[in-house]
Amino acid sequence: MHTNLEDAFNGYRLFLGRHPASVEEITAATNCTLGEFLGHYLMRGEFLTGVVASLTGTAVLPHIALAPAPDEGLRHWTLERLPLSAAARDRLASSRSWRFWLLTILCNEDFRAGLPAAVAEWLAGSGLQGRLAALELAPTRRLIGEASHNGAGTVMGWCANASDLSERVVLELHLGDRFIGAVRCERFVPGLAERIGSGGDHGFAFDIPTAHADLVARGAMLRIRDAQSKAPFGADIYLKTNLPAALDDLGRMLDAIQSMKAMLASIEQQFPHTLQHISPPLSAYGSLKAQGLLACHRPLDGQAAAAVAGLAVNVILLESALEPASLRRLLASLDGQTQERWTLTVLANAETLGNEVGALIRPLTAAGRAVVATPAALPRLLATHALVGAAGAHLVVGQAGSLRPDALTAFLAALAPASSTPASVAYSDHDTLFGAHNGKPAQLRPILKPDFDPVMLLAYDYAGPMVLVTPEVLLKACVLADGMPPSSLHDLMLRVSDCVPASAIRHIPSVLYSLEQTIGLRSPDNLPRLLVGEPEAVTGWAERRGMVAEVRQTLVASEDEDGIQTLVEPCEFECRPASFPAVSVIVPTRNSPVLLRNCLDSLLRTRQAYPGALQILVIDHQNEDPDSVALIAAMQAQRGVDVLPYQGPFNWAMMNTLAAEQTSGEVLVFLNDDTMAADPGWLTRAVATLGLPDVGVVGARLLYGDGSIQHAGVVTSVEQGAVHEGIGMPGHEGGYLGRNQVLRSAAAVTGACLITPRAVFEAVGGFDASWPVNWNDITYCLAARKAGWRVVYDPKICLYHHESKTRGYLLGQTSQDVHRAELRRLQADWEGHVDDPFHNPAFHRRELPFLRMAL
Repeated sequence: MHTNLEDAFNGYRLFLGRHPASVEEITAATNCTLGEFLGHYLMRGEFLTGVVASLTGTAVLPHIALAPAPDEGLRHWTLERLPLSAAARDRLASSRSWRFWLLTILCNEDFRAGLPAAVAEWLAGSGLQGRLAALELAPTRRLIGEASHNGAGTVMGWCANASDLSERVVLELHLGDRFIGAVRCERFVPGLAERIGSGGDHGFAFDIPTAHADLVARGAMLRIRDAQSKAPFGADIYLKTNLPAALDDLGRMLDAIQSMKAMLASIEQQFPHTLQHISPPLSAYGSLKAQGLLACHRPLDGQAAAAVAGLAVNVILLESALEPASLRRLLASLDGQTQERWTLTVLANAETLGNEVGALIRPLTAAGRAVVATPAALPRLLATHALVGAAGAHLVVGQAGSLRPDALTAFLAALAPASSTPASVAYSDHDTLFGAHNGKPAQLRPILKPDFDPVMLLAYDYAGPMVLVTPEVLLKACVLADGMPPSSLHDLMLRVSDCVPASAIRHIPSVLYSLEQTIGLRSPDNLPRLLVGEPEAVTGWAERRGMVAEVRQTLVASEDEDGIQTLVEPCEFECRPASFPAVSVIVPTRNSPVLLRNCLDSLLRTRQAYPGALQILVIDHQNEDPDSVALIAAMQAQRGVDVLPYQGPFNWAMMNTLAAEQTSGEVLVFLNDDTMAADPGWLTRAVATLGLPDVGVVGARLLYGDGSIQHAGVVTSVEQGAVHEGIGMPGHEGGYLGRNQVLRSAAAVTGACLITPRAVFEAVGGFDASWPVNWNDITYCLAARKAGWRVVYDPKICLYHHESKTRGYLLGQTSQDVHRAELRRLQADWEGHVDDPFHNPAFHRRELPFLRMAL
């Protein structure tokens, strides 16, 4: 009889006191004979130096960190699978001690007789049998210790199992008939080692929760029990609020007051540092800008300015930038630039130039600082005109506004960074003053942009309306589409993304210019337009790649916490692939029949709608619920759903990686069993999005059952780790710059719905099994991005995710300590890759993404 996955998991737990560390460890311990299987564990140096040394010495067994005692599942497996005598089985059934179990098994003659000759000879040669034979077997539990109440709400003492001092006993506490908590006896107690002849780490301290103060006030009996045997421990203790406790509370209150005084004095001395932890809303942007408190208004340092002092900038005005009032502000700000060498190129036909604009331009033309030409003449000007050709870079302007005094210098400095990767294009953040409308005063809105994202660029021109481009790249972009110059700045940026890699397009996280926009002239809704996309430009981008795509413009509304609404007009991009690859959907589940039925029913509808082959594989993770077992069997027999049994502790990464090896699809979809798709066409959309250039991972917009957003991509940072974007917002809400409803790149997406090509999955090694519960989807996305693929969030792929809104991730100090430890590990493993390039640094990193600013 050959071993299986359940054998491998339980073998590691029993003989080595840990879970498997990798898929390779599991594979090596499966599909072999029982003798080979046992030898796999017993002949390891880890077994002799870790387990046997603890059995024959005073060290704590590694098993204690895994669980206080063997569980019922492991007991059944041990009694059914291992070659043991009847007497040994009876002895094991009466004990829950790791030490007694291991000694009983290893000393049993039937067990040793079942080992292969090579293993038996090796054990004999190691001296293991002689060392174990001298040890006493004590199957009964004999608790020793003491407990007391300090009068101030804390129960303390120590407890040990005299039959197995390596065990860390768990005690349950009951106040009257009410269970109030449990505590593990693992604290060090001075002098205890000398008293009991073992280590002194058997102490405990338990603070009675304030939720049970009513019982203590009336008076109640405290009873302590062994969590395993449920036997009483020690004598009952009568508790009642008394004077000593009240005095202790008063003393603590006085200490707290003194501590608060000291804290206030410290805050007064360190007020500038404290400002870093304040996160004002976006509505405060105008007043904070006036006071110079925002990081996005930090001036350029002198060293960077000196490096570009001799360069000249040619400012190119597109026809859309020739509104007289805005142009007047732009020219005035150019006169005030620290970078004094600038020229002007106006691209306009004579009939569209206008008298007022002509009057503004003529003095510059007469002084030899400006040239006026038709848009079609731009390639010729770049190649041959002396004034235009003398510029070191061109600032292309799609909408005129006021430049910050050091703006041209900052733009030029971004093209000459200290890093080894030179930049060819630079764009910056900006703000827009929207006029008064609907009875509301004028608003100053910041447009705080992500690092360059060619996917988001398909929605709208977020980089403009002012972009600095080197002459070489601008000339390439002009002649890219049969020699026709760009029709707009959106068209120019899409062409630029064709000419240079994303790493050569530099985002300057600083507000370098300001625009003004009148409200109410464009449409009857009278709402500010923050960003607008040009469908013709996006269609041209798709045609240059031979894609068949449908592009249409839409409106996305957003509302901030002050009730102020804004609009973006993005392009919706829907590509039609030439073919549809085979897809495998993997759904892990355990004892959730209602959720699983909804999920599988929606997947069966998806299978009918998807043009290609679709395999559905359910990971049966020790389902014991009769309804779950029956549902999985019926789906397998009647609906062609594949099933992979999985035994052992929950390890999301490992079970999904194992399942992926058993599937056949070119595309892998990892889906939680509590998800459900309302639109059966979601997978067709996902596969199309996966076909965009360099895309290796696609994630969905996930909604709670009430229709609010649960996930709109993941934002990562070294301060918080990973946070769902858009969480809790209404399902139709656009969020900042309409991000919730816009196709774009993301730092990561949730594993609740993650679509990726098999080639990418295998190239990065699948999910990291050393992250069994949390972060495994995040580290996969980080690995894919590090390898050069993009992670994309597609809002048109929309599913319901029936995760509870009140689910807690940090419940208590222990969980917070675990989170901090995991975050430190994430930062160490992925140094330089955790900080989200699409989360503008002007936003606070300890708040929900894109809601509050950093000072």
